[in-house]
Amino acid sequence: MEHPHASLPPPRGPDVSLLLTAAAAAQPADPVDLTAGAHRFTLHPGAPAVMGIINTNPGSFSDTEHLASTEAQLTKALALVEAGADIIDVGTDSGVAYGDPIDLDTQIAAAVPLVRELVARGVPVSIDTPQLAVAEATLEAGAAMINDVSGLADPRIAAACATHGASLVLLHTRVEHKKEAFLSFDDVVADVGQLFTERIAVAEAEGLAREAIVLDPGLGYAKHPHDDVEVLRAYPRFAAFGLAILTGASRKYYAGVITGAEPPERLPETLATVEAVRPYPGFVRVHDVDEVSRYLAVMETLEGLRELPEVDTSVARLKWVTPVG
Repeated sequence: MEHPHASLPPPRGPDVSLLLTAAAAAQPADPVDLTAGAHRFTLHPGAPAVMGIINTNPGSFSDTEHLASTEAQLTKALALVEAGADIIDVGTDSGVAYGDPIDLDTQIAAAVPLVRELVARGVPVSIDTPQLAVAEATLEAGAAMINDVSGLADPRIAAACATHGASLVLLHTRVEHKKEAFLSFDDVVADVGQLFTERIAVAEAEGLAREAIVLDPGLGYAKHPHDDVEVLRAYPRFAAFGLAILTGASRKYYAGVITGAEPPERLPETLATVEAVRPYPGFVRVHDVDEVSRYLAVMETLEGLRELPEVDTSVARLKWVTPVG
């Protein structure tokens, strides 16, 4: 039987990107400062911020439960913050390919109350939307970031972010929102770099400061698993843009192809993806916030990025063996 890794493409050399030089790609990543609304993130190599996910729609392909009320969504979001989420990403429409879209008024009516409740509690909020109307309404409610999964198909979203002092996520995709396809790339890494260069210029032309931009290489967006592997191997080249990188790390298809695990069983695969991108300043967008936060706490402590907590050796529950007597 062929080894499951045998068909994966080998790492490419420094010529994969026409936009970024090998010398730039080889440099260690520097910390990145990002202002998102009222919040400021200092993002260090090795210590990504954790983005937790809440969906206000009933059609998410990853959620195991639908939280129908604002109260239930708020309770879940605050639990994610308690578990270690640094920012909450609110999804307003179903991400299921070819699914029926939720009308904009319904999306806004569901998202705005949740945004207001979270903002009132000092929680940074990102909105996962390609729709200008949804972006504007949630920015008015206090959202700090727009996670535009269309790759800035509507440049006015960048202008709206600039007006409200919010940050903008530019995602690499070459297909229309809610359409699914495995595109054929001559060089997927070069294509990601090319789109980033183009969209950064568009966003800046709309008045958005470069340092307010976050780059998302778009794992799983119109990409074959081979493409996702190539993209993950090329993160040093994307880091050379000098901007924060957002990685959708949860339960990815490419990882399931490697291991054979179905989506609900892919926590180890999620952690492996997080580890792959951890050297590059940015965010990891995950459903399993508690597990990812604990993983990062251990790794960052081992690498000297965090101090070991004060040790109380009398706490028996943390030990393998409870003393007798």
